Amino acid sequence: MHTAASPAARVPGPRPARLAGNVADGPVARAAAARAVVVCGPAGTGKTHLLDEVAALHRRAGLTVLDARTEDPDAVTGPFVLVVDDAHRATAEVADRVRRALRSPRARVVLASRPWPRPAALTALLADVAAEVPDDRHSVVLGHVDRARVEEWARACLGPAATPALADAVHARTGGLPALVHGLLSALARRPGRVDLRVVPEKMRAQLSADLDALDERTRALVHAVAAGAPLDDDVLGGLLDVPLEQVADLIAAARATGLVLADGRVVPVAQEVLLATTPADVTRRTRRRLLGLLVERGEEPVGLARGLAADRVRDPRAAALLERHADAALGADPALAGELLSAAVDTGAPVACLSARRAQAAALTGDLDGAVRWADAALADPLAPDRARAAGVLAAVLARRGLLGRAAELCRLAGPEHAGSAALALLATGHPDEAARLVAAARAGTSGAPTMLSVSEDLMAEGITCSLRSGTDAADPVPAALSTLTRAAALLEPVGRTALLVDTPAALSALVALQCGELTVAESVLQRAVDTDLGGRPARPRHLLLLAWIAMLAGRMARARELMAEAQAVEGGALEPRDELFLQALEVGLARRSSDVPALVRAWVRAREAVVRHPVDLFTLLPLGELVVAAARLRDGDRLRSHLTEAQALLARLGDPQLWATPLHWSGAQAAIITDDPAALRPHAAALVAAARTSPHAATLAEAGRTWLHVLTDEIDPPAVVAAAEALGAAGLGWDGSRLAGQAAARVTDARARSILLACARTLVDPADGDAPGESGEDAPPAAPVATGTLSERERQVARLVVEGRTYREIGGRLYISAKTVEHHVSRMRQRLGAGTRSDLLARLRAELAEGA
Repeated sequence: MHTAASPAARVPGPRPARLAGNVADGPVARAAAARAVVVCGPAGTGKTHLLDEVAALHRRAGLTVLDARTEDPDAVTGPFVLVVDDAHRATAEVADRVRRALRSPRARVVLASRPWPRPAALTALLADVAAEVPDDRHSVVLGHVDRARVEEWARACLGPAATPALADAVHARTGGLPALVHGLLSALARRPGRVDLRVVPEKMRAQLSADLDALDERTRALVHAVAAGAPLDDDVLGGLLDVPLEQVADLIAAARATGLVLADGRVVPVAQEVLLATTPADVTRRTRRRLLGLLVERGEEPVGLARGLAADRVRDPRAAALLERHADAALGADPALAGELLSAAVDTGAPVACLSARRAQAAALTGDLDGAVRWADAALADPLAPDRARAAGVLAAVLARRGLLGRAAELCRLAGPEHAGSAALALLATGHPDEAARLVAAARAGTSGAPTMLSVSEDLMAEGITCSLRSGTDAADPVPAALSTLTRAAALLEPVGRTALLVDTPAALSALVALQCGELTVAESVLQRAVDTDLGGRPARPRHLLLLAWIAMLAGRMARARELMAEAQAVEGGALEPRDELFLQALEVGLARRSSDVPALVRAWVRAREAVVRHPVDLFTLLPLGELVVAAARLRDGDRLRSHLTEAQALLARLGDPQLWATPLHWSGAQAAIITDDPAALRPHAAALVAAARTSPHAATLAEAGRTWLHVLTDEIDPPAVVAAAEALGAAGLGWDGSRLAGQAAARVTDARARSILLACARTLVDPADGDAPGESGEDAPPAAPVATGTLSERERQVARLVVEGRTYREIGGRLYISAKTVEHHVSRMRQRLGAGTRSDLLARLRAELAEGA
């Protein structure tokens, strides 16, 4: 038996121009040479068209072509071809004509039929064909075509408009049934560019409706059942259609013979749409409900069918229970899918109140915090609603991201004793350590049953932060214990962390503690692991990325910091929650300040002021507050943050002035004093750092740096001490600050060798890819043997004053509203005019020139 690619069926409208030639080159030519040809294929696969082509070829060869249904071969005297289409419907008279033709040496027979039905008359006739012409017969089996053939036909019909994407769409819509492929291509050819492939063309819709109406009642019922979602399973279809099991196989064969049912058990998509649209909706609903019951009774989980019922707003308790069950399973792996399933469950009759908490959880995990608040609030507002504890936990996590930690603590209490750790954490962050301790103790005393990984992790977070708050002259360094506890909490949460909605993540808290004490390597490691394992899921990802950006900024890797900030914004589509927005704007301010980009700093400061207003001060936002304090001093706008600083100091006082958390804020105050060149304002911060240095190595480093900077501001510069302090800052993760200290000292020192050492130190503490070191001009070596040519202009004097102060070209440009390149040109001309041969010589001559002018 030979299997050939299917030609086009006889369909209304134009055919592709080259289609007939392609067919004649293949099965038609081979069929014309045989005495008997048997063609078999479902409806719409091109049997009639193939018979027409064979008949035409015989006519061109001079043979008489007869239709066995209407013409008698006995009336023909010469050679003839007897054509039998739809042989599965042949009468006894037609079969008799075929047999007589087979016995005649003048005759050729071409016979086509569907694979089903196979009546006894057809079976006998095919047996006679095999017996009469055993060695000179040809068989062709037609069927649905593949995507490559569809693309070939599309190119023949549409030319350049036949793109691969269009071929994919046509093949997917038609299932490769040739009649439908050419019907759709004909529609595209008639109205190029104006046919929406998602809509069945009107002409094709009418033809499909007629074909479906022509089916016998039971075959159409079976095709409809499959279109409604039934599998091609004998047991299911028998029960669904009330058909004896032994008859189901015949019905399935009859359905396949229509060409509308594909090999994988699906109905051709365009036919499915027309069939469902032309069948009364109540009939389809009844079929689907009955099908769902049959499948559920068999122990199956027909989620797709249940979702279809939900889409039609069919209320069915079995569908609702099934969707709810699968939604619970999906919450851990695919929260978006869980939300869809829960919504569908409501559409099929599940009580809204019973699902509100889970819908809130799914919404929060997918980043829809407004939706999460609505659903959680609905559950909490109904005292009879189940799962209110879950709703409280979800709402607590959302409010924490929005800066409402006090309210989050209350909700964590409502969520139950297993969330006591999160409640205590929120209380600690807002300055209520005694209440947090009582809450944890009460929860531990009343806990019964095995704790979950989530509850243990929450307890460890509260314990770690409590440990970080310990301070005093007799206390040991709390950092190692706090970091150890928090990193254990993060590791414990990893297996279930993607679906954990928390007040904060243990990775973020570990990083904050590590940042407070200069352990940038530890902070970066734990955060990167959290990003890699998706700890906390989508809601926590921006926070982890922004803290990584903060580390990069402190280390002087400005480009990397910006990459991480952009990635964090992309997670939420650019709109961050208040807590994350505060960190983002503080990063923008910090990067602009460190790059000496005054216009960018001013713009970032405006946005940062709004972010500060939107988020109250708490323990976990002291880091961005400190950065903004420094920026405010740089812009001479320190009064704007005075109330926030007062609130922060009161918070720390309620917590017992923990050195770990207070030290960075004092360091920010010291930097602000340094920027304003105010030794008096620097002294109290330096004193606080010195007091903390007795128990904190990090505070000792900052205290020494503050003391050294105070000496630099008062021109009591000891270059070796400056280098040591700057390198210590670099080792503590504050490379940019160390570089700035060395740069400032270099700008003030008069000894050329000391200046060279200090500038070299400044350069080594920043990432070369991010520009010049603070306090360094960054210019290349001066030209040899310059010659003095005159005094300085007023603009050059302005530039000279800032150069002597140790400002970079970018800082000077920002102050004077000129470009850094223009500043470089001014410096070069000043070097030429003053006859300076080295940088130190230039600085000395500039000081003398400015003093003389004064």
